[in-house]
Amino acid sequence: MRFLLVIGLLLATFSCSNNTEKGRIIDSKKLNYLISQKDKTLVYVWTTWCSGCRETLAETLPKLQEDIDTSEYQIILIAASKNKAEVDSLVSTNTLKENSYFLDFTGPDKGVFQNLGIQLLLDASFPDEDIFTRAIPVFFLVDKKGKVLNKKLPHSYDEAIRLLIKQLCPSHNILLLLNSF
Repeated sequence: MRFLLVIGLLLATFSCSNNTEKGRIIDSKKLNYLISQKDKTLVYVWTTWCSGCRETLAETLPKLQEDIDTSEYQIILIAASKNKAEVDSLVSTNTLKENSYFLDFTGPDKGVFQNLGIQLLLDASFPDEDIFTRAIPVFFLVDKKGKVLNKKLPHSYDEAIRLLIKQLCPSHNILLLLNSF
């Protein structure tokens, strides 16, 4: 009887973790749904081998996450990587676990396959926009209706926060500026 109980618990554990992982796989339908939940969304598509991505994850995004008005803005991270352990380690270390997703793409964890996966996701989500220029990372701002407001956000905190302040109406500028100091 104990044997059956242990087997049952193991199966439940594996099926729950599998469902959690499936819940973190993103496609265009899920991306569009997530975007529709807030007035503005910063979408960051990255990979583990990119040193610029790691720098933005460590320096820019945690500060932005602290300083933006989360009632209006959200940050969505999309890892174009199959190395889930490394992705989770990087986002957890930088306190970015919330809204972290994996891009499901065919082929090995290499540039050409990652690029194709990114291109397909962005073309399906934003068919009239040319967001992806074959360079990783991809960082852009979109409104809740899916209109791209800025195709290439800067990767430094100071430049990104200045651009976001310009996007806000003047009454919000003072609050955001005060929070950024």
